Amino acid sequence: MLTILKNAYLESSRKFHRIILAILAASVVFSYLFDEGTDLKTMIFYLVLVIGCFAFDLFYNRYSQRAEYYSGIYVYKVFIYLGGLIGGCFLGVLPIPVLAMFIIYAILMICESVLLNDVYDIMLTYRDYFFLTTMLALAMILPFRGMFDKAIAILILLAGVFLFMVVHLLRQITIQSMMYMDRQYTNIFFKNLDVEEENSGLVEMQNRLEEVNETINYQRVQLNDALSDLKKRSAETHALIEVTSHFTSTFDLVESLEFMIQKLVDLKDANICCFLIDKNVCLNEEIIFESYTDKNYGRERLKKETVQIFEEFKKSGSRDPLVICDNYDQYLPYFERRGCCITALPAYEQDTLYGVMVIAGERYDFFYGGYDFYKTTIGDFTTAMIKDRLYLTTEDMAKKDGLTKIYNRIYFNQVYPDMLKEAQENGGTISVLMLDIDHFKNVNDTYGHLAGDEAIRSVARSDWEVAKKHGGMAVRFGGEEFLLILQNTPLEKAREIAAELHEKIRTTTIYFEDYEININTSLGVANYPTTVQDPQLTLDRSDKAMYYGKTHGRGRIIVDTVDNVD
Repeated sequence: MLTILKNAYLESSRKFHRIILAILAASVVFSYLFDEGTDLKTMIFYLVLVIGCFAFDLFYNRYSQRAEYYSGIYVYKVFIYLGGLIGGCFLGVLPIPVLAMFIIYAILMICESVLLNDVYDIMLTYRDYFFLTTMLALAMILPFRGMFDKAIAILILLAGVFLFMVVHLLRQITIQSMMYMDRQYTNIFFKNLDVEEENSGLVEMQNRLEEVNETINYQRVQLNDALSDLKKRSAETHALIEVTSHFTSTFDLVESLEFMIQKLVDLKDANICCFLIDKNVCLNEEIIFESYTDKNYGRERLKKETVQIFEEFKKSGSRDPLVICDNYDQYLPYFERRGCCITALPAYEQDTLYGVMVIAGERYDFFYGGYDFYKTTIGDFTTAMIKDRLYLTTEDMAKKDGLTKIYNRIYFNQVYPDMLKEAQENGGTISVLMLDIDHFKNVNDTYGHLAGDEAIRSVARSDWEVAKKHGGMAVRFGGEEFLLILQNTPLEKAREIAAELHEKIRTTTIYFEDYEININTSLGVANYPTTVQDPQLTLDRSDKAMYYGKTHGRGRIIVDTVDNVD
């Protein structure tokens, strides 16, 4: 910074000196032109002196802009200039005004060397000042030497001493001023250092405060995220508790599935939620599929693609979620059109895959936080399913015959009165088909009781298949007797179903060991209110019709009040 200031001052000083030198040259020329006592030689001499000083400044200004090049050189210029003035006194006399300007310029340069020695990097001794002031005194008095005669030497000495004292005074003033300024500068410098240090401390403190604020803001964001996650986890936990509580309150698997799906949709704001359970998992003969969609999406299309996903899990054996929206082949286009976040999660019972859940959402952060909640929900549902299966299995064992696995007589006696009551109250119909295996004793006697058991199972299987086809109920009524109960089925339709069942049993070959066994049945049909007006007599009338067939040729279908005589 100081170097910049010094260079700036020197540049302005050079311009100032050039102006002064130009004025001095002009005054010499004018004094000659206007015949002010200046002869040609004197004019040329002083012009050379001025031009020499100008060239001196110009040369060093061109080849160096640095202040250190002026160290000592400026004093040489002053000595040369004063020597020139002294020489000019012997050559010729200038007019007093012009001479005064030359003397003033010399005084100016001496004062600059004294006052601005720091700027010019000049270190002058008292000897240097003495020579300068003596030469200045000579330059001032010699032009008037004719007026003083022999006292000239004393005047020069006195003038030199006087000038030396003036210069000394200026130097002392300068030194004291510089010392004062230096002290002030030192005080200011150290104050600035203190201020800078304090400012540095304040800046550091500010930086620390900013870091603390950033940390606090970051922690605030983390806290907000943690609170948000806590609220989410709390809601998820509450939902899991509700779902688990509902699971424990019912043994209806489909109802539990629907409740779980609705809870997931409400909690997660899902667009699609499907759950598929494979057949024969929980005494279900067909696939169980429940779903929710927020728009009118096709249930069968959803089911078809969910089955496809289930088969893929079965093939891969993976337990990890399948992110469907990452599949750019779009092999499940129906799902992939429904949202940007679609994931399928497998449902396992130990090492057995029994189902799959597909859930989708339109938000890009729908699965933010992972899949743990969904896995836990599936795990809870699996536990509930096992519980339901155990209950249903126990109930099924109580309802069904141990040998044939169709409904037993005890369960029939529980539900049959309600069927009759419903038909009577609602104006419906009920058809009872009773059948008995013809010559069953011969089967036991010829092939053994195990073959007889196989024959009973075969008839029961045919009875169950026909009942399932027509929405009826297959029952082992006792021994080799079976029932097929058809609700809301008119007599003619019941007769056709009876013929179908009779033919199915007759044409079914029973393979036992190395034997092929064919059997036939006698079948009686009764219908309320067509053949029986009292619903309580329907079972008895079908029994009588069946017995009539057995006593009149066997292997026949007898319809009550139509094909037999009481």
